[in-house]
Amino acid sequence: MLLDLHSHSTFSDGTYTPEELILKAKEKKLELYSITDHDNINAQKEAIFYAEKHKVNYITGLEISCKFKNMFDILGYRIDLDNNALNKTLEKVQTFRKNRNKLMIERLNSLGFNITLEEVAEEAKGDVIGRPHFARVLLKKGYVKDRDEAFDKYLGDGKIGHIPKEKIDPKEAVKLIKDAGGFPVIAHPKSLKLSYTELKKVILELKKHGLWGIEVYYLNHTVSEIKMFREIAVETGLYITAGSDFHGSNKPDIDLGIKVEDELLEKSINILLT
Repeated sequence: MLLDLHSHSTFSDGTYTPEELILKAKEKKLELYSITDHDNINAQKEAIFYAEKHKVNYITGLEISCKFKNMFDILGYRIDLDNNALNKTLEKVQTFRKNRNKLMIERLNSLGFNITLEEVAEEAKGDVIGRPHFARVLLKKGYVKDRDEAFDKYLGDGKIGHIPKEKIDPKEAVKLIKDAGGFPVIAHPKSLKLSYTELKKVILELKKHGLWGIEVYYLNHTVSEIKMFREIAVETGLYITAGSDFHGSNKPDIDLGIKVEDELLEKSINILLT
């Protein structure tokens, strides 16, 4: 099965528009596809339009950033785009992010970098600005030699130019997606940096609030990690998903689509399509 349930458009920190992503999904002949932008669903109606036009099997998606000691994201699929509670929460997060971007510009200016919010917005080519767009401006202006240096020195978590973004509690994220008719899934569980026992405990707690699945197949997961996450899914009664986390040129080593042969994944996909 060739699919991709984790990708980002220009409405978050990707470099492809929704239409370009749909065309790429068609070119790759993906059996199922979803755009899962960070903390917003702004690309979804456009994606649905082009998916129908180009006959791409598509389901709505998003990725919610959650409060945790390490990176913790919750993916949501087949959500009701008009759900009031979900839209209000995402609007609040986006408002905070816009204010945060202004503060990051001020911080970087104070460090001697001559960059403006307008320049960063131009890199974003959309309303949603993220750290990769700051990195591209720093690179273009010769302040850093590559994207990695921008994050390692200035933009990474805890670095001098970074201001944390607004995040919500994982339980709230799961409930928001569930109440919007969606399927909540733990994204790239490796990023949580938890032991087998610790991750299982987190999953069992989130299941009480409606957690549906875990992203077992992910391009940065090793064979042994995939095996472990799959075992946890079976033990806790979760469904499994697969995604590349495609960002276009912001993550040039990652291509759209992930090929998986797994009966449990096929079962999960059938439910998502029902």
